[in-house]
Amino acid sequence: MNLQPASAKSRLVSIVVPAFNEAEGIAAFIERLVAALRDCEFEFEIWIVDDGSKDDTWARVCVEGVRHPQLHGLRFTRNFGKEAAILAGLRHARGDAVVVMDADGQHPPALLSGMLAIWRGGSAQIVAATKAERNTDSWTTRLNAQIFNRMMKWLAGLDLANASDFRLLDRRVVDALLKFPEKIRFFRGMTVWTGFATREISFEVAPRIAGNSQWNSAQLTRLAINAITAYSAKPLGLIFRLGLIGMVAAAALLVQALYSWHSNVAVSGWTSLTIVILFFGSANMLGIGVLGVYLAHIFDEIKGRPEFLIQERLVDGGQSNPD
Repeated sequence: MNLQPASAKSRLVSIVVPAFNEAEGIAAFIERLVAALRDCEFEFEIWIVDDGSKDDTWARVCVEGVRHPQLHGLRFTRNFGKEAAILAGLRHARGDAVVVMDADGQHPPALLSGMLAIWRGGSAQIVAATKAERNTDSWTTRLNAQIFNRMMKWLAGLDLANASDFRLLDRRVVDALLKFPEKIRFFRGMTVWTGFATREISFEVAPRIAGNSQWNSAQLTRLAINAITAYSAKPLGLIFRLGLIGMVAAAALLVQALYSWHSNVAVSGWTSLTIVILFFGSANMLGIGVLGVYLAHIFDEIKGRPEFLIQERLVDGGQSNPD
């Protein structure tokens, strides 16, 4: 499906930037972003969503708001997570195209012109920026990413290799995402799931402007669990298959026991029995754990609580007003 080419002067582009403890580099990032957007010759607005930062991120965003009237901001009451911050930005963005990118500078603002050119050409409703190189990441980060991507492809059917949250969405895509009723969200996977025409554009991951990454193995594990269980019931099928394996193993042990009894052969040792008990005991606990994750998702959904709470808003002139 082709879209009609967009006129740069008549179209508004919104930039949604989740931020958590980015006080050291947020001002430099905003300067780079504004400079890149001015070169693109589009009308633009920027939404910085402070996800409950513990440092001076919000104060520095407010200072930049005085200098840049296109800058808007939301400050959460606490840390609700990156997915909630993206959702808040999408709900407030007014643009014909919305770009989601990180505040640490690793998503280069210079790529925006190429992304907007693809969108304006009308061949795609989603322009996904993919990582060409991960030289700035540690080997543990690269390993975690590989494991995460393979698990997502195997268990959820989503190929997210080298994917990132840095992507441009046409207004129709944004409106579709905002209609999704679920509370537990995975932005990267949801955009793929929609099936809108997608073009990819590669970029080299730049060094962080300042500070260290907030991501660690535990957070990535939680993200993987939420993403997989939100988009696939395959783990439940794996539990069923594991149960079948247990039944076959139990039948084999029964045949072996009957043969030993019939042949008057004493059963030697307890090592094999102990291993079997430990294996299937652990498998039972794993199955209960997987079921517990799905039940927890259902529990969170039926409570109907908001995905986030806003404490302050950055309005025109850099004024921070309580929500």
